[in-house]
Amino acid sequence: MGTLSIVRRVTFIMSLVSYAGVLAIMLLNVTDVFTTKTFTKPVTGAYEITEVLLLCTVMASFAYGQSQRTHINITLIVKRLPRVLKFSIYGLMGVLASATAAAVGYAAVLQTQAAMEKGAETAVLGIPMWPFYLVEAIAMFVFTVALLYDAVMAFGAIRNDRYQEYVTSDWA
Repeated sequence: MGTLSIVRRVTFIMSLVSYAGVLAIMLLNVTDVFTTKTFTKPVTGAYEITEVLLLCTVMASFAYGQSQRTHINITLIVKRLPRVLKFSIYGLMGVLASATAAAVGYAAVLQTQAAMEKGAETAVLGIPMWPFYLVEAIAMFVFTVALLYDAVMAFGAIRNDRYQEYVTSDWA
């Protein structure tokens, strides 16, 4: 299970991006409310900073959630199917989810390039948008790898009891 350890390490790094984003958003919003109520002087650009941080925070959390198996799996029908059919369907869904995540990652790369070429910035503070789009792209590609890993494990579970145990460990 060396590959699982690598996937978990990389997704853990993405979780740190997410944690840092949440912390920054909380501190910024508390500071904004405090300065607004106390000094009637809000933090300039607080909403736009929150907006771009939220983009990174949400996207970075997907990969970690997948590696920790925290996403909800609807297995009400699938778990009752014969082994080969059950894991074939589950693996196919993983491949489709991976393709979707990869497409979103690719779109984020295109968005990053367009933002760099056009010099896209936030409206109030003029913060360049491309670094945030780049984080989004990286996060989606890491999410794609985590999804692909689980899809491969699902296909492996067709014939391997250890893989079956891994795949079904979080099924209700």
